[in-house]
Amino acid sequence: MGVQIPPPALMKIKFLGTSAGWPLPRLGCSCEICTSKDPKDKRTRTQILVNDEILLDAGPDTYNHLIKNNPSNIKYLLLSHTHLDHVLGLWDISHTYNKDHKINLVVTQEVLNGLRKIPDLLLIQFKISVIKPFHKIQLDGDTTAEYFPVEHGRKPTFGIKIKSGKILAYIPDLNRILPSQQKIIRDCHLLIIDGSSLGRIGQSPTHISIQDGIQIAKNLKAKLIYFVHIGHKTGTHQFLENYLKENAGSNFHIAYDGLELLI
Repeated sequence: MGVQIPPPALMKIKFLGTSAGWPLPRLGCSCEICTSKDPKDKRTRTQILVNDEILLDAGPDTYNHLIKNNPSNIKYLLLSHTHLDHVLGLWDISHTYNKDHKINLVVTQEVLNGLRKIPDLLLIQFKISVIKPFHKIQLDGDTTAEYFPVEHGRKPTFGIKIKSGKILAYIPDLNRILPSQQKIIRDCHLLIIDGSSLGRIGQSPTHISIQDGIQIAKNLKAKLIYFVHIGHKTGTHQFLENYLKENAGSNFHIAYDGLELLI
């Protein structure tokens, strides 16, 4: 009998939050999204948990996310950029009890420089590892992480590539990714990408739309695509799922808070 080779371990992804810079429903709003009874239309700021120990971004909802997801398990924190909806949770996560180690904050120098301009973040509570774009850092086991630059207004902004058997590409905020930088995530197994608007209506100049994201994902030949950073001028979850089914394909989806995937 030949040697049995175990199948590769699956990567676990949990979408802790999926909204744009302000959560849904918006305060005082009575639009179709904000009055929806579908729990999938209740969205907090975008944040992803990988394999229960790698946290991607740390927005204002971090406390409420991690109080339900054992914060003592968190070993690594990676940040795409320093807009407040992605970093204000550093204040809460810096006070995590019953840990036998500091959380390793893995950032680029540009992001670290931006963090140091924000008062009271208590960076001393973290073990900080600074890496250059396109340089891999070894996390646990065979898992690696890598940053690659994207354009998103004036703030230095990065996509994050996690490789743990399969490849996850996380780009919650962008208005452009240069062709020369796309090769790092071409053929990725899971692409998590900006869905701030559906089309031109309500689109910010610093964000792509879902329509743009469909084309980007197809150019990248991504195998599975989930939109996050869902904004106020998009549509209900069910409307957007139907839109993607008709206009993109069965591998395109809208993420929602609490969704878990194994890839």
